[in-house]
Amino acid sequence: MKLSQILLFLALGASTLPAQTPAPEAPQKKRTPAAAEGPAVSQQVVQSNSLVRVNATSQPYSLHLPWQKESPTGRRGLGVVLAGNRVLVTGQMVADATYIELELPATGQKLPAKVVAVDYEANLALLEATSDKQKSFFAGLKPMTVDVSTRIEDKVDILQTGRVGELIKSELKISKVLTRHYNVEGSGFLVYEANNIVRSEANSFTLPVVKAGKLVGLLLSYDSKNQVTTILPAPIIEHFLKDVADGSYEGFPSLGMELQSTLDEQFREFLGLKPDAPGVLISMVMKGGSAEKAGMKKGDILVAINGFSIDSRGDYKDPQFGPLSSSHLVRGRAYVGDKVEIKVIRDGKEVTLNGELTRRKPDDYLVLPYLFDKGPRYVLMGGLLFQELSRPYLDAFGEERRGGAILRLSHVASHPDQYEEEGRKKLVFLSLVLPTPSAQGYDKLGGQVVNKVNGKAINDLNDLNEAFKSVKGTLHVIELNDFPHILYLDTFNAERDNMRLLGGAYRIGSLKRLE
Repeated sequence: MKLSQILLFLALGASTLPAQTPAPEAPQKKRTPAAAEGPAVSQQVVQSNSLVRVNATSQPYSLHLPWQKESPTGRRGLGVVLAGNRVLVTGQMVADATYIELELPATGQKLPAKVVAVDYEANLALLEATSDKQKSFFAGLKPMTVDVSTRIEDKVDILQTGRVGELIKSELKISKVLTRHYNVEGSGFLVYEANNIVRSEANSFTLPVVKAGKLVGLLLSYDSKNQVTTILPAPIIEHFLKDVADGSYEGFPSLGMELQSTLDEQFREFLGLKPDAPGVLISMVMKGGSAEKAGMKKGDILVAINGFSIDSRGDYKDPQFGPLSSSHLVRGRAYVGDKVEIKVIRDGKEVTLNGELTRRKPDDYLVLPYLFDKGPRYVLMGGLLFQELSRPYLDAFGEERRGGAILRLSHVASHPDQYEEEGRKKLVFLSLVLPTPSAQGYDKLGGQVVNKVNGKAINDLNDLNEAFKSVKGTLHVIELNDFPHILYLDTFNAERDNMRLLGGAYRIGSLKRLE
């Protein structure tokens, strides 16, 4: 597949940082530049000697048969060499990777590598070599620095390498700066849009974007029909690298709220807003988020964040980019632990709220927003497969296939308040019924939320596993949210079927995954 055919919405497991020793002379978080300056060399040399090919083999788990893995696939991209012999790529480049290697474009020399840090929401990953030969491998390479000064109308180059390592450039002009999600719904980040034709070379999950020999972004997508390129910009890269530098990666903070514009005159009148007054309605406040902890309430009118006035669209005036979504004030300009001042109008009076920015990790959500580098959690009992609901599971059906039970689950995922108030940590549901004697008559079921098993409330799969262990009679009683509401499994027959399933036609190696 050629680059012009690809629409790479890169990013969507948790942001992780394995234990590591920081790179020599690593910058302090939020205090110093994202990467140490390399030796002074010409722009052309920096560009050609600051890139390595990255080859990865990816093999994710099946979402519908979670004990199995999908067929392995290969990915290839260009990584940017940074200080400390580390290599920057997009997060999707290494998602579910079983093997990663670096390659010199000119000579083909290869070196195995590992992930030092990855953030799938921000779609960024940092690699380092795992071989003792890395000194000779990086000897002719020069670290590239990050430039956050890009503005609208600036010209930039997308870099590629040819078959024998020759540098190939495609010049673009930045036309827009806005915010949108990369690959995880609900996590908007800064993006650049640029216009012009991008030459089609080898299929690539990562291509660097440079200006005057410095890194200004990574390619996210290219629309060949409209000649529009979307770029993951340097400010997000710099934020990621500064956070990584101290060896304790915390990720990008969020307020945890939803906004509703106040452009309609009648709506503004209903809210009591003057025609020229700033402010946008808070339509939802996420439980446990930064906004709730600061005291924000649904129905408040947000008028300012950290001194920046918020208009009726939910935008503020950025000193570098102009009108921009207020989400960038938190997700792009601040760090976890930073103080935040929020001004709202409540009951006709201005109220100042103060709090500390936090980040909800993927496991903190009722419905997992993404799932990488690990298999879905599941419990299999007598042919009934139970899982915890995740966005990737729903996305695997596509919008056109979301009918019946899947449509109900999609609605639950979009409106989790009721279940969170009940104290549920995850939403356990019956996802599949395998043809076993115990499950006869239940074969057409699937997609039902599980409320109780053997009288025990089910707040996650750990509860379900313990409930099956604590049966007192000869029947497992499973209470569902929807029809038929109650299922019965004979305990003896269910255990017999479990033994038959292990190693059978479905290649089931384990009846559960709870880690």
